[in-house]
Amino acid sequence: MRLPAALLVIAALMFGAATRAEAHFTSTSYLTADDSIGGDVRITWDVSAADFHWSLGLDRDGDGAITWEEIQTRRDDIASFALEHLRLGRGGQACDTHFTDLLLTTHAQEPHLSLEFRALCEKPGALSLSGTLFFDTNTTQRTLISAVTPVGEFTSILSPDSPRWTEPAAPSVLATFATFVGQGLWHVWIGYDHLAFLLLLLLPGVLRAVGAGWEAVPTFRETARDLFRIITAFTLAHSLTLALAATGTVSIPVRPVEVTIAASIVIAGLLNLFPRAARARLALAFGFGLVHGFGFANALAELGARGARLVPALAGFNIGVELAQLSLVLLVLPFLFRARTSAFYAWRFMPAASLVAAMAGAAWLVARVNV
Repeated sequence: MRLPAALLVIAALMFGAATRAEAHFTSTSYLTADDSIGGDVRITWDVSAADFHWSLGLDRDGDGAITWEEIQTRRDDIASFALEHLRLGRGGQACDTHFTDLLLTTHAQEPHLSLEFRALCEKPGALSLSGTLFFDTNTTQRTLISAVTPVGEFTSILSPDSPRWTEPAAPSVLATFATFVGQGLWHVWIGYDHLAFLLLLLLPGVLRAVGAGWEAVPTFRETARDLFRIITAFTLAHSLTLALAATGTVSIPVRPVEVTIAASIVIAGLLNLFPRAARARLALAFGFGLVHGFGFANALAELGARGARLVPALAGFNIGVELAQLSLVLLVLPFLFRARTSAFYAWRFMPAASLVAAMAGAAWLVARVNV
C-alpha cells in the first residue's frame, strides 16, 4: 500500500514545530482607556519590558539584567516609541495625546512597563483606538483593549490584521463573543506546542497495542470513538483550568506552565514509541490538558474584564480553541486512517514523527528553562 502524500504534510507540521522553539511565547500588551466623563481620555498601556528591550536595547551595561535605573535613562525613548504607535480619536477627529508617566507593573507575573497618557479630544462622539507596537515585526503580537466610555464598558483585541478599534453604538455580547472565537482559533493554529501535543495524541489513534507491537484498528467507528474519548478528556481539562485562570480563581506563573507544556510534548512523543504505553493516553490527555488550559488562559488572564464582560470573551475564546482542535482532527484523521494498515506507518512514520515532536518539545523545554 502506498502511503498518502498528505502524510508528508503531517510530517512537515511535526518538523515545523521543531523549528519554532518559542512559538507559544506570543506577546500581549494591555491598553486601557477611560473616557467615562467625556473630557480628557486617560490611557494606560502596559507593555512587556522584554519587548521594549528587544526593540530599544534597555540593558545598557550588557549584564543580562535590566534595572529600573536603566529604564529611567531611556524614559523619553520609550515614551516616544510608544507614541509613534498609539493613535486615539473621538468623533472622527484625532486627539492630542501626550505622555505623563512611566511605572513598573506585572502581568502574568512577568515585568511590564506601564505608560500613562492623556489625550485632549475636542469633539464628542465615538472613541477610536489603535495600538500597534511591534505589529510590524511580530505577527503574533496582540493588544488587549479595555475601554470605559459614557456608552458603556468594552472589551476587544487588536492584531496586525485588525489594528484599530472603534467604539460601537452600544456594548455587544455577540460582537465580543465573535471576536474572541477568532482569537481562540488563531491561538491554537499559531501555537505549535499545542498542535504538536494534539498530533501526538492523534498519531497512535488509528492503531492499537497487541503485545509488544501494533495492529490497525479495524473500523473507522472504533477509531473515532477512541479519539473522541481522548480529545474530550483534553477539552474538559483545559476548559476547566482556562476558566479558573481567566477568572482569577487560580493563578500560576507563566514560565512553569510553559515549561510543563514543553515537557508534556517530550513525554507524549516518547510514549508513542512504546505500544504498551498506549493505555496511558487518556490519563495523559487529561493531566496535561489541565496544564495546557493555563497556557491558553495566559492570553486572557490579564484582560481586566470581570463578571458579565468576561463571559463572552472566555466562552468565545474556548469555543475558538475547540473549533481549531476539531479542524485539526478532521484534517489529519482521514489520512491517518487510510495509512494505518501499512507496516511503514506503524513502525516507521509514526515513531519518527513522534520522535521529531519529542525533540521539538525538548528544544522548547531547554529554551524556556533558560529564558
